[in-house]
Amino acid sequence: MPLAELQAQVRGAIVDGKIAPLAAVLTGGRVPPKRFAIHQRHYEASLVRVLIGKFPAVVWLAGSPFVTGATAAFIRHHPPCAPCIAEYGEDFPAYLAGRAEAQDIPWLRWVGDLEWQLGRVALALEYAPLSIEALAMVAPERLADCTLTLQPGLHYLAAPWPVDDLLKLFLSDAVPESYALDPADIFLEVRGARGAFSMSRLDAATFIFRRALAQGSSVGNAAEQALDADPGFDAGHGLVQVIAAGLATAIGSTDKDAQQ
Repeated sequence: MPLAELQAQVRGAIVDGKIAPLAAVLTGGRVPPKRFAIHQRHYEASLVRVLIGKFPAVVWLAGSPFVTGATAAFIRHHPPCAPCIAEYGEDFPAYLAGRAEAQDIPWLRWVGDLEWQLGRVALALEYAPLSIEALAMVAPERLADCTLTLQPGLHYLAAPWPVDDLLKLFLSDAVPESYALDPADIFLEVRGARGAFSMSRLDAATFIFRRALAQGSSVGNAAEQALDADPGFDAGHGLVQVIAAGLATAIGSTDKDAQQ
């Protein structure tokens, strides 16, 4: 059969368990399908290990039996679709939160999302930050049209639960005698590079401003979004803080005249 068809049948047999179309070409041993089943088991076991390894805090908080069972189901319904296994698992927290067993754990989705982002940003590189002198070279009347390139190891996460406190408990390996987790809107800046990461809470306006910049908005547009949340937001001070913290690596412009 054509190679593409053979590859599709092997994929169907391993991922979906549809071994019948492939049975005629299997060889080796008395019962070739049983030998092929070894690959099926390795496939599932390997991906379970990968996902469990990416969400240790989720396992710690929700319990290994529940998370392991959900992981096996997730693999069957959502197999990898990218060549890099490091990219696999971003949708797992949402899937986990949708399971019937998680209905009494409303914060689990947000713990998983935060843990995924911590693992992602920790693999990023840190680039030379933009200097305040480079910002000062921009004409004031063109500043609102400028865009900033931020460090690749940045992510902005808004959550309705203080899940950063749960992650800190896990990372400190502390088990308090009692702990009450009450709903609370938090705005996190997650930053990482070369195996390290940090979490910082921001006020709503600063969060909106920085997230907008990270998404490619101009300084002026990001400031407008922040002012909608807090009319007292100081956009100039907020911009200087971004530069002073080393979050920006380059400056550009949406102004066509300036680019020319």
